[in-house]
Amino acid sequence: MASDRPVTWAILGTGAVSESFVQGLPPRTARVAVVASRRGDRAAGFAERHGARAASYEEAAADPEVQAVYVATPPSEHERHALLAIAAGKAVLIEKPFALDAAAASRIAAAARDAGVFCMEAMWTRFQPLIRQVRQRVEAGEIGEPRQLHGAFCGANVPDPDTSLFDPARGGGALMHRGIYPLSLARHFLGPVEGLQASARIGATGVDEDCALVLRHASGALSTLQASLVSNGPNDLVIQGTRGTIRIAAPIHRPPSARLYHAAPRTGGTGGAAGGLRGHPAAHALWQRLGPTVRALRPGGRRLSAPYAGNGYGHEAQALMDALAAGTGGTGAGESAVMPLSESVEIMDLVDRARAQWGTA
Repeated sequence: MASDRPVTWAILGTGAVSESFVQGLPPRTARVAVVASRRGDRAAGFAERHGARAASYEEAAADPEVQAVYVATPPSEHERHALLAIAAGKAVLIEKPFALDAAAASRIAAAARDAGVFCMEAMWTRFQPLIRQVRQRVEAGEIGEPRQLHGAFCGANVPDPDTSLFDPARGGGALMHRGIYPLSLARHFLGPVEGLQASARIGATGVDEDCALVLRHASGALSTLQASLVSNGPNDLVIQGTRGTIRIAAPIHRPPSARLYHAAPRTGGTGGAAGGLRGHPAAHALWQRLGPTVRALRPGGRRLSAPYAGNGYGHEAQALMDALAAGTGGTGAGESAVMPLSESVEIMDLVDRARAQWGTA
């Protein structure tokens, strides 16, 4: 494939995520040729906005002009649509969550490997420059040994069974649509998971509207994760080590910055002096009055910044296109080192194990 020619994409699914993905494609290296949706009118409108043509899912995946297929249909359709692309020999980028369950994820991964086709989960957060920088700093030991991680993605939506968020048949639920971010990042930063405990509140439509997970990683580190479709709450991530902490600012899916705090381990006691001014009631009264202002004016730590390009979606698309350029026959080279298929399958297995614990598997 000539490096100076744009990669031609087929877009399967015409929701808001697909719209953002297409808007984020690097214009010099990518273009959209064909669009498919379960509703022909939506496919036609989407195609018209982006100078493409509308087709059926089968036609779009098999189009001879297409080199890469982006799958952004509901999770219940990911396997079917990914297999269409793989059978046609096209590189495929599959929106998170990767599949409806681990069994479907395994079948997708096996098909891609057997066909020699590049296939990757579109966990765009992993490809953000800031997340890459944070990963490098953690691996370099800047916070010592990573011991804990806490991540959350919460937001209040009005429950609506007509949307995929609240439809169990289409792969709805807080863990699948929001918790998948901190779950994937926990695996990314702290490694394989050995143990999992999960709890959830199941809503009227049958999906987990609120959930919480505790992971025990093979390294001994712990992760605590929470997600919600119906309650407002945090949308960030903290990695804690023996010699420091990294706080990644909201929003977790596309973080703008982080702060790195170094702290040497303390020796003896609980960290507070037994006497002196630190323990005096007047000192505590003053700190309660002035502390919030001091912290706001001087948040401490070192600010980490690595701006993303465009709206942030282009980084994952570029990863696929780089694989195409490196491969032979236009099918891509191996798997992504940032988001390997084995981890996508592993993460879906963790989702299955969580759902089994709260009785919706």
